[in-house]
Amino acid sequence: MQKSYLILFLILTLSCFQKQTDDRISEFEKVLGERQTNALNLLVSDFEKNLTKIYPNLTIEKGYRQYLIDIKSDSITDLKKFEFQSKKTHSEYFESGLRNEIYDKDTISLKANNIGKYMTALYQIKDSDSLTKEYWRIREAAGILPNTMFVDGILNLRPDFNDYFHKRIVVVEFSF
Repeated sequence: MQKSYLILFLILTLSCFQKQTDDRISEFEKVLGERQTNALNLLVSDFEKNLTKIYPNLTIEKGYRQYLIDIKSDSITDLKKFEFQSKKTHSEYFESGLRNEIYDKDTISLKANNIGKYMTALYQIKDSDSLTKEYWRIREAAGILPNTMFVDGILNLRPDFNDYFHKRIVVVEFSF
C-alpha cells in the first residue's frame, strides 16, 4: 500500500512539474507572438541540424556544449561550419520581426533590444529558472556580450540543453 502512495505521489509531483514547465513555455510564447515563436523554433531546428552535422557522434545536448567550447576556441579555423541558418529560416527570422524584437540596429552596430518582445517574454518567466534569470539580468544590463564572455558565463551557469529556454538562449546569442 505504501508503494502505491509513493508512486502516486511521484506521478503527481512530476505532472505538476510538467504543468509548470508547459505554463512557462505558453507564457513565453504568448508574449513573444505566434509568428516570432515559429521563427525562433525554426532557428533552433536549424541549429540542431547543424549540430548533428558537425558533431555526428554526440547527442544534441553534448553538441550544444561542444559548440560553445569550439566557438570560442582560437584553434578553430573554419567558422563557416558554425553557420546554421537556412535561407528559409533566415528570411523568416527577419520577416517575422523576431530579429527586431531581439536586436536594435543603430547607425554603427547591433545592440540588444531590451524592450522588445524577446526580453519581455523572458522577463515573464525568468524567476522560475536561475540560468534564465541570470541571463536576463546580464543581457538587460550589458547587452550583447562577446562570444567568449557569453560562453564562459552560460557554461558556468550549468545549462541543461534539454531545457526549452536554455536552448533558445544559446541559439539567439548566435543568430545575428
